[in-house]
Amino acid sequence: MLLIAAASPAQQPVPIDLSADRAEINDQQGTGVYRGNVVLIRGQTRLTGSVMRTFTDEARRLQRVEIEGSPARYRALQPEGPPRRAEAPRMEYYAAAPERLVLLGGGRVWEGENSVTGEVITHYPDSQRTVADGEDQGRVKVRVFPEAGASQ
Repeated sequence: MLLIAAASPAQQPVPIDLSADRAEINDQQGTGVYRGNVVLIRGQTRLTGSVMRTFTDEARRLQRVEIEGSPARYRALQPEGPPRRAEAPRMEYYAAAPERLVLLGGGRVWEGENSVTGEVITHYPDSQRTVADGEDQGRVKVRVFPEAGASQ
């Protein structure tokens, strides 16, 4: 099963590389289940977990990925600065616009020392926007360090 990521008409499709200990692919339904040390790489984005389910459209463009792990992990390289990372027991990654990552069951998104922790977190990489719902008695935890050299 060949997976491609959707691209604008002016861009070439981004290939997706998947590796796992075991794969079960159903081209007719546009689904795949990957088990054991699963790694998905899409451009500068890397998803890892113990079980990964993929869902594609009729043209085999990746639409959604469900990931389970101890924890499931996300890493996106940034043009400048440290990579953006996330981890949670379960994640859903939506490749189609708007691209987003949903962390479920208590998770954390961080870049460098800045972090957001919550029970359910939705992160939108393109707009660098994060929405979090609380954990520990309904609270979200955010830690932000000022940029070095920034005026106060």
